[in-house]
Amino acid sequence: MSSNLTCYPAALRSLLLGLSGLLFSFAVLHRTPAEQVKSYYDDHLKRLHAALTHFQQRTYQADTTALRVEFAACRREYKHLEFAVEYYYPHAAGRINGAALPETEPGEPGEVIQPSGFQVLEEIVFAAPDTRANRDLVHQEIDNLLFQVQQLERQAPHLAFSDAEVFDALRLNLYRLAAKGVSGFDSPAAHASLPEAAVTLQATREVVSLFDAPAALTTHLRRCEAAVATSGQDFNSFDRARFFVRYFNPALAALREAQQQRQIPFLATRRAVRADAASFFVADAFDPGFFAPADAAAPTPAVLALGEALFQEPILSGRGGRSCASCHVPTQAYADGLRVNRSLLAEAELERNTPTLLNAALQPDQFYDSRVHFLEDQVHAVVSSKAEMGGQLSEAPALLRRKGAYPKLFAQAFTTEREPVTERNIRRAVAAYVRSLVRLNSRFDQFLRGDTAVLSSREILGFNLFMGKAQCGTCHYLPLFNGTVPPLYDKTESEVLGVPTSADTLHPTLDTDQGKFLLYGIAHQRHAFKTPTVRNAALTAPYMHNGAYQTLEQVLDFYNRGGGTGLGLSVPTQTLAEDKLKLSPAEQQAIIAFLKSLNDMQGVVY
Repeated sequence: MSSNLTCYPAALRSLLLGLSGLLFSFAVLHRTPAEQVKSYYDDHLKRLHAALTHFQQRTYQADTTALRVEFAACRREYKHLEFAVEYYYPHAAGRINGAALPETEPGEPGEVIQPSGFQVLEEIVFAAPDTRANRDLVHQEIDNLLFQVQQLERQAPHLAFSDAEVFDALRLNLYRLAAKGVSGFDSPAAHASLPEAAVTLQATREVVSLFDAPAALTTHLRRCEAAVATSGQDFNSFDRARFFVRYFNPALAALREAQQQRQIPFLATRRAVRADAASFFVADAFDPGFFAPADAAAPTPAVLALGEALFQEPILSGRGGRSCASCHVPTQAYADGLRVNRSLLAEAELERNTPTLLNAALQPDQFYDSRVHFLEDQVHAVVSSKAEMGGQLSEAPALLRRKGAYPKLFAQAFTTEREPVTERNIRRAVAAYVRSLVRLNSRFDQFLRGDTAVLSSREILGFNLFMGKAQCGTCHYLPLFNGTVPPLYDKTESEVLGVPTSADTLHPTLDTDQGKFLLYGIAHQRHAFKTPTVRNAALTAPYMHNGAYQTLEQVLDFYNRGGGTGLGLSVPTQTLAEDKLKLSPAEQQAIIAFLKSLNDMQGVVY
């Protein structure tokens, strides 16, 4: 504009220049909230870079205490950024603050990704001996972190926040705090989960303040901060149950209300947890359809009626005389109460324990070794297994067309198909029925939704132990309590526990089942099995993939001893911490009492 002012009189030129400067100042002072969030992100990214650089410069001079202070400062800076990095750059987030365990990508199961980032660094700084070699590792790991931060800085000019994405990212990050933060998942050695949670909540409050957040939201977030930062409490004594009900849930509700008041839309994206859910604790928060394939049958009453009939139909097993319900007994929480069930092959047993089907739909992988993704594929695999059902789905349609009401049931379920009795529709109907077996209304769920009288003090203590001292919540993630990883719940984790062949603790031997290793031959997956849900666990004994333990007391004793390694077995790939938990008998019983509060057989006909 200034280059064309010479054609105007001097006074007018002066006026136009003044207006130009005023407009520029107005634009700077009145940036949109999303633009201010971008500045907040850029500022803390620079601070993280500076903190890591300072940490690295002191690697060889500072004493151990000073190194730990440097580490804490760096991760506090990351906690200001976590909501955005996890949201926009999940791969970088995994390299910055992922678990200190090797991983493989679903699309490249043979490619092993070695761990990197803060959790690897934390183990060296807080748990490893202070040697020159480990100081070298500290320097190297900070290099890895700086590389990721520099990558984020290169991409920062191209990152644009939207109002809807900011609120979505903040909500997901609060879910992450609840399910992983206060459980100690990402601070296993430093035990700084509570102070880091306070930083996450502070960052949330600072970001929403850029949107002129209602006073109620700011107040609830401050109360959350104060609750996790209360003096005199430590990680083990923190009352998570009280925190979730009294502070966390009201903050989530206030966040949702603030978004609605400002007419900021909820994202239309489909996820495991509905984007517009008031909380991931509410009854309809999870969408089972998220875990289904694109051609899954809609769960209409007709489809579910057909699926339930087929679930109990021995015809699917040919001459085997077995139905799905033979092993997944509805009145036994869709398990069978056996160590392992009988194989259809002569004088043999099945290799693995029968898991419950309740909430089986709420996970992206099926079977103990996660070998299939969809329930439809699991139906095919089980029916065609010579050991399990011994059937041929290709032959089942002809048999079903000649039996009873099946032609009518199929026609009612698949009204647009000329020939509805097909192998594909058998799989789809059974899968839809299993997908309907979602049960998220236990007494514990009711407690989290505000009915605080429904749990006893011992059950509440058990939950706090489960999520804290006992470390159960670092693998059985809240609120599904399985290995599906929050907050997106789009990935299933497997763990190496070192499960023995039996409950004999005097002369234990490692179970020979190689687990997930049998699929791809990856060394760190030897003896790895998918982390199952502990919902309804009190109804589904025996336990573990091989049914080695008959009681929950035996299971708690196994974990309390440090898994297979703690029993004295050689389990070099064990992912379970081998340290003894030092749970007292009373604490173990409290955890069992909590697990029983997860029983939920609503809708099951006896």
